[in-house]
Amino acid sequence: MTSRTWIKIVVLLVIAAAVAVVFFSPLRHQLTFAKARDWVHQEREHVRGVWYAPVIMVSAYAIGCVVVVPATLFIVPAGAIWGWKLGSVYAMCGAMLGASASYFVGRFLGHGILDKFGKAGQIVARQVDHAGFHTMLIVRLIPGPPFAVWNYGAGVAGVRFRDYFFGTLIGTLPAHVVFAYSADALFSGKMTEGQALRQLIILAALLLTLVLIPTIVKKYMRRGNGTAAGMSDDAPS
Repeated sequence: MTSRTWIKIVVLLVIAAAVAVVFFSPLRHQLTFAKARDWVHQEREHVRGVWYAPVIMVSAYAIGCVVVVPATLFIVPAGAIWGWKLGSVYAMCGAMLGASASYFVGRFLGHGILDKFGKAGQIVARQVDHAGFHTMLIVRLIPGPPFAVWNYGAGVAGVRFRDYFFGTLIGTLPAHVVFAYSADALFSGKMTEGQALRQLIILAALLLTLVLIPTIVKKYMRRGNGTAAGMSDDAPS
């Protein structure tokens, strides 16, 4: 095997080991929303006074993206500790750093995979190249697989980094802001857990609407254009 192949194997093993530690060791009991909530209640005032705490949070979120730690475990504490404005900024910085890192890891590990599928791989590559930004925007807006799954998947599929970056930035911003705002209001006593949950449900419904309406409209426009073209062809000359 070449040195590049060995490097890929080592990187894959390191990531797999980190994911295993997160999900199959006693650490998984600490990475829960309840634990995060308790930690914020105890340490919020102390963390606010530490000037480098945002750097730690951003770095932890970025690393968490790589090892598939749920994003809410970083967004909620960020909003609760620094307020929804700064919390959103810090969380987005961590998310974009982690998303970029895992994208390039996926691209490195998946280099040449599509070529092995022949014509099918070429078709996928062309579709990804043609609709990369639109696809990334949609999958980031709607609820679905974990954040990290799309990060690695986009890298393996060969989505252009520009499309991936801006699709991720625009698509994940609404959820980050709403989660951070809900956490800020919840820990400040301005909102109950039930109200926060309703806010998140409303957000999910709005995001689904934003995704589905343009798709439905485009579908009917294509059908209408196809019908009009057919009528034109059938018209007597």
